[in-house]
Amino acid sequence: MPELLFEIGSEEIPAGMIGPALDFMASDIRKQLHDAHLDCGEVTTFGSPRRLGFALDGLAPSQADREETATGPKVQFAYDSEGIPTKAALGFARGQGVPVESLLKVETPKGECVAVVKTVQGRSTAEILAEILPQMIRRIPFRKSMRWSDRAESFVRPMHWIVAVFDGSVVPFEFAGIQSGNQSRGHRFMSPEPFEVGPAKEFLEKLPILSVLPDPEERLRQVREITEELATQAGGKPVAEDSLLREIANLVEYPFGHLGRFDEAFTEVPKEILIDSMIGHQRYVPIVRDDGQLLPCFVMFNNTEVEKSDVSVAGNQRVLRARLADARYFYETDCKRKLDDFAEGLGKVTFQEKLGSIGDKIARMRGLVEYLTPLCDPDAKDDALRANDLCKADLNTLVVGEFPDLQGIMGRIYAAKDGESEGVCQAIEEHYRPRFAQDALPETSAGALVAMADKMDTICGCFGVGLIPSGTADPYALRRAALGVLRVLLEREWKIDLTEFIHVSVEQIGEKLTRSAEEVETDVRAFFEMRFRNHLVSAEHPQDIVDGVCSARFVSPVNVRKRIEALTAFRGREGFEDLAQAFKRVMNILKEDPGVDIDPGLFDQEAETLLYEAAKDAEAKIGELVTAGKYLEVLEALATLKKPVDRFFDDVLVMDKDEAKRNNRLALLQFLANMLNYIADFRKIGGE
Repeated sequence: MPELLFEIGSEEIPAGMIGPALDFMASDIRKQLHDAHLDCGEVTTFGSPRRLGFALDGLAPSQADREETATGPKVQFAYDSEGIPTKAALGFARGQGVPVESLLKVETPKGECVAVVKTVQGRSTAEILAEILPQMIRRIPFRKSMRWSDRAESFVRPMHWIVAVFDGSVVPFEFAGIQSGNQSRGHRFMSPEPFEVGPAKEFLEKLPILSVLPDPEERLRQVREITEELATQAGGKPVAEDSLLREIANLVEYPFGHLGRFDEAFTEVPKEILIDSMIGHQRYVPIVRDDGQLLPCFVMFNNTEVEKSDVSVAGNQRVLRARLADARYFYETDCKRKLDDFAEGLGKVTFQEKLGSIGDKIARMRGLVEYLTPLCDPDAKDDALRANDLCKADLNTLVVGEFPDLQGIMGRIYAAKDGESEGVCQAIEEHYRPRFAQDALPETSAGALVAMADKMDTICGCFGVGLIPSGTADPYALRRAALGVLRVLLEREWKIDLTEFIHVSVEQIGEKLTRSAEEVETDVRAFFEMRFRNHLVSAEHPQDIVDGVCSARFVSPVNVRKRIEALTAFRGREGFEDLAQAFKRVMNILKEDPGVDIDPGLFDQEAETLLYEAAKDAEAKIGELVTAGKYLEVLEALATLKKPVDRFFDDVLVMDKDEAKRNNRLALLQFLANMLNYIADFRKIGGE
């Protein structure tokens, strides 16, 4: 089957944009071909700083002929009472280019309509590709695009060539003044001459000869191997997360690694500063000994093989030396002051225009820490309060001003230098955790308490002044902050009332609110509940059970999770579906609370009395079980109500004409519903 080879050549593309662009291109071309009634085989993407492309096979030379049915007006409007075509039928037939006699009658969701079945002749694949390929280029979702020269079209960087070859022939189209063709290029400096592409396999095998590794994963593999080899030569191991190595791999078309060194005197500066300087500014890979001590050397990569590598290495070492000298100056200057001195200046640093300074935020957080500690861990109070007062102080330091990624880390280092306790130092660093979905949680109670206070204040503060996330827009990362609070509570099993926590936080904001406190608390609570539901469903808890439990009662996330786990386990027992149906009958009949107390004297059916007595017996057990968090046993107690509930509905007419009897029976059902709500709204629980 014919194959398609497609490549966009451009100026150097930012490393972080290459992977997402290739993923989009692969999915988009599949979708566009499917919509065009064309099947294709495997899509193989390739990309480097100067190129984005893919190859795919299994494409037919043209579409197959197909029949399409066009529906028109309903039959009742297409023909009069004598069966003669109306203007509606005549107009439809004329628009379809067929005689009115050829109209058919077909059943549709709208009813019986007239229709035309036409044979559509398949178009050539090359013709279709000429339309969809430039459309695909326009749709690639880069974070930032640019225009160049006098072109109206935009792309991530100015284009230099487009390869579009199907079945050995060029697919002709133009984009941004570039005419598609069959000419590609190798490495910008080592093999810059254009060359004519052949079959995809041959093309991808030729590029490495021209100093281009087209497969990002292969470049990553080589970068990793080179890094480990050079680090071993230096007597250590690399400090290299996958994200750094992947970025390096997408900064070069072919990786050429070298070992560089710096003055050992710089290692007197905390290694976190040196590592951040090497990684954040230069994309160098630091090297440490097995004991974690930083070695005075690093791995660097070039995009070009040079004859005198020592000259290139020396140049990079000079650049790094200047960076490290600046870092040492910032650190030594910071060390002349105490962390308390930096904290005093936070009142002059704006947190958010409507919410005041970071100093204001610290004061609000202190109130939240004081609220949380007796509920969560009273022993952590002193460390938590002290860490709270110092946790943002490093934002005023020179090092964090130059290396923002070190906030929290430098706070810990400077606090330790000032003689703060180990618990306080660790909590200062930990209070930023979790910074993203899979990040580690604070290890200390003090760190966890300050982290929750920080995140809750940010959430309630932003909601309080109308800065509410919408769609994908979440500039203050409130979704991430809410998930962080929930993860801490769940991990530590701190059974606090989330509604009360939100209320205390909103109270702390006070006069800075631009919306009513009640409205803010309602919105924040709903925001947390949605994050909580998504978190549990992503952890493979059943969607319907999560919905049912959260809808009934959402107070303590820890208790909600326990109810979900208990109900999930109970669902596996024989007879659960019948039990759930019985409970649904109870809750479905209740439109609202009847607002009356149960009067056993109004019972005139034995089934009413039996249900009332069974419910009272269950209530006596359930109260203690709920307090103890024994939700599986709560469900077992509720299960004893199935038979009396079934008999009640079989023997008793709930909606009696007698208003007193009707309300009394509704009150009995409301009594049951209140007990059921300790677990879930069973109306939302489906079958297995």
